[in-house]
Amino acid sequence: MEMITVIGQTRSSPRCLMRRPATVARSTVLGALLALLLSVSGVFLSATPARANDYYSSITEASAANVDWMSRVPDGTNLAWLSVPGTHDSLALCGDTPDPDTDQCSGIATSITQTQENHGFSAKTLTTQFDAGLRALDIRVRVDKGDEGLKFTVHHGAAYQYANFTDVLKATQDFLSDHPGETVLMNLKAECTGSTFSCKDADGFGTDEWRKKVFDSYLDGRSYTGDGDESTPSTAWRDLFWGPSVTGTSQSSRVPTLGEVRGKVVLLGYRNTGGGILDGYGLEQPYPAGGSNEEYVQDDFELSTISDIDDKWEKVRAHLRRTNGTWDGTRPGEKEHEYKQDALYVNYTSGSGTGVHPYTVAGGTPTATGVNNFLIQCLRGEKDRCPEFYPGRDDRFGGRSDLDRVGVMMMDFPGGKLIDEIIARNSVTHTDIRDVMVVGDSISHGYEGDHTWRYRLWDWARSEKWPVTFVGPYQGTVQQADAQPPRPPVLGESGGGGEATEPDPGDPRVQGEYAGDVNAGFSAGGSAHYALWGRSLARTVPTIEPVMQELKAKGRTPDLLLVELGFNDIGWYGAGADLVGTMKKFVDNARAANPDVRIVLANVPQRTTLGDANPNLPQRISDYNAALAKAAPDWSTSASPVELADLDKAMGCDPTATTCATTYDGLHPNALGEYRIAQAFGTVLHSEFGIGASAPDVPDSAPGRSLATPSGMKFDGTQQGVTATWDKVFGAHTYDVQWRDVTTDSNADWQDVVPGVSAPRYDMSWQFTDQPYDGHTYEVRARAVAGDGAANRSSWSSAVRGKAAPTTAGRPPGLTATAGAGSIDVGWSAPTDSHSGSIVRYAVWVYDKSTPLNYSRIIGYPASARSARITGVTAGHEYVILVCAWNASGEGKPSMSDTVVPG
Repeated sequence: MEMITVIGQTRSSPRCLMRRPATVARSTVLGALLALLLSVSGVFLSATPARANDYYSSITEASAANVDWMSRVPDGTNLAWLSVPGTHDSLALCGDTPDPDTDQCSGIATSITQTQENHGFSAKTLTTQFDAGLRALDIRVRVDKGDEGLKFTVHHGAAYQYANFTDVLKATQDFLSDHPGETVLMNLKAECTGSTFSCKDADGFGTDEWRKKVFDSYLDGRSYTGDGDESTPSTAWRDLFWGPSVTGTSQSSRVPTLGEVRGKVVLLGYRNTGGGILDGYGLEQPYPAGGSNEEYVQDDFELSTISDIDDKWEKVRAHLRRTNGTWDGTRPGEKEHEYKQDALYVNYTSGSGTGVHPYTVAGGTPTATGVNNFLIQCLRGEKDRCPEFYPGRDDRFGGRSDLDRVGVMMMDFPGGKLIDEIIARNSVTHTDIRDVMVVGDSISHGYEGDHTWRYRLWDWARSEKWPVTFVGPYQGTVQQADAQPPRPPVLGESGGGGEATEPDPGDPRVQGEYAGDVNAGFSAGGSAHYALWGRSLARTVPTIEPVMQELKAKGRTPDLLLVELGFNDIGWYGAGADLVGTMKKFVDNARAANPDVRIVLANVPQRTTLGDANPNLPQRISDYNAALAKAAPDWSTSASPVELADLDKAMGCDPTATTCATTYDGLHPNALGEYRIAQAFGTVLHSEFGIGASAPDVPDSAPGRSLATPSGMKFDGTQQGVTATWDKVFGAHTYDVQWRDVTTDSNADWQDVVPGVSAPRYDMSWQFTDQPYDGHTYEVRARAVAGDGAANRSSWSSAVRGKAAPTTAGRPPGLTATAGAGSIDVGWSAPTDSHSGSIVRYAVWVYDKSTPLNYSRIIGYPASARSARITGVTAGHEYVILVCAWNASGEGKPSMSDTVVPG
């Protein structure tokens, strides 16, 4: 808010209570006379200051508990959800030289200029404000040139406020050092317009460029001397601020959570003398650089007479409605305004003018209600002051009816009880459940470009203002694989169908991005989890306790586990009802890390049919789900309840069908499935733990994913014969690939590569075709895929063409396989074709035809090997052994054994 005030000259106190600025602009004689006339008119039109009371000029009467009120609010609370009391023109204490005996200011000039109780100069007043619970500051500065170079002094209009910016920073740092659970929000404004009734920056430095440079010099620990860009070292204050709000190059694109900014100052915005928002500082949402902040900031301060105070209150009240998603149908435009829960709103109660002074606007008169009084009555529900927020409101009001936040409330002369009322709006339910860990497999992990059900649940928690923090070692989704050539198997190790080694949290494979429209607060910190593609329950039993212990050491002990595991155990490893015992071990191990942990266990969803590949899968899933439903209720304790989420019902997939509306591939959730899983867990959280006003909603349908068409197609025929690569398409789960041999027919039919490929590369492999043929010409094309159905596929790319000239080694001759009691002995000879001189490895493929999906593993052997003994085989199962030679060009075609049965 701008103040029209004139103080003829700024002088230092005889008692030297504060440093004076080096130079301060003086008003002209005419200006001084005008100021005197304005001041005199104000004396006659404005009333005597009100007595201190609950709502006015009594900050020392605020609750002593306010000194650390933020420390009791959970970390996951978005700053936008908070109700934050603050002060407008936080250090406007004086209009003239302080009395040397009382250290106070008085007189007509002070009555026009002062906006806050005086509890000491040199920013000592801030300490009293902080102790009372005030956490938002409005600091107005002038560029001064003195012995220490270019610095900021604190002003209100022309009046120096006997404090410098260093005083502000020091007082704030001292408070946050003593109370590291708190944060301070700061609005910074360049005060000096150079006009008659304002101050003037030091000569030659009254530009936005210099105002930004001087602020940056505080952050970076240098002091400009005033001679060009020459500077000297000084105290650096950058660590006091939340970094994204003071980059100097860009604004923060999001409002942070309280946990991110504890112990820090968050710069909300930095405005120039005309109110314009300087780029590079603050939060973009409430204070967009180069734009208007009127949607989120109410600061209409100009009043002419005492009768205008009612109008000012109605502007404050209207902004409260906007902050809470409430509307008055008689006010044009209010009904159409979208409720934005994650938006931070700033509401100034202050006002003044020639006929009404700040203390009158705040405190009122015997015949006029002040804005502070209006506000406390509104918050208390007294005198029908804000009926739109209370039961029984009339029909003209609509939208939400809860006054559950006031935003950042910037006040003049706030009373202690008014401060208490604002802080009381921050009472949070469910504070005993703050840290939640999702434990799961690919259904919970998600693929790059997915929202994931974890996000859908987080978004519901946010809508319910449940300040949950998701915890765990991982943050991202599974990243789409890079276009890498095929790699030979590791010597002596097997893979294929088994679980991969658990990646480090920093592994790029688990740093995949989320969908582009995912809320920035989720991807920045709310997305932590312990879900991993391919994870089994059996594999997680020994890891859950150490993972929870590691989080405990970081102060993030999970209060609640949301567990989705078991499909891989049943689908790949043949488990059934017996898996319930493994789940009980999981629960026991989790309690070893936290005896009070609450647990929600999901059953296993059915998937679409795999036919003959795994005919017993549906029954084994049903058996396990029935056994879990029977056993799990007995696992609860008073401190650690165990509840069940019906994931199978939520997904609703028919195991005899070929498609499912909630999945993109018969198992993994599409957008609709994500909502359904979130609802399954959220329903339990609501019904059993009292979280939220209602369970999560699910839309009737969800759109498919729009994907770009693959581009940058290239062909290489010199290695495996047919290799095609293209640019990665974000959001693609897989790629459909088609090829055709056009050697003799340019219109030959396209052949599908089944299954699709997981990376933007296709190498024609012996596993699915006996081609390529040396010297033949092939064409290849690809399209991006994110699930079943045309809505989840891109268009086909243009075809790329080339001639095959494979340089892989030939088939190893003389392959034999002999079954023993618990092993298979294999022998082979070295290939002798023209490309066999560079063999680096042999790959032995072990196919178990008697297990679901024809389980296979691959074992690597050195180039010198001619025999192998395969152990770990199952008696009575049918096996086929294949041996391939690897050279620098890749894997050659295999030799295949007859079926053997260990004995």
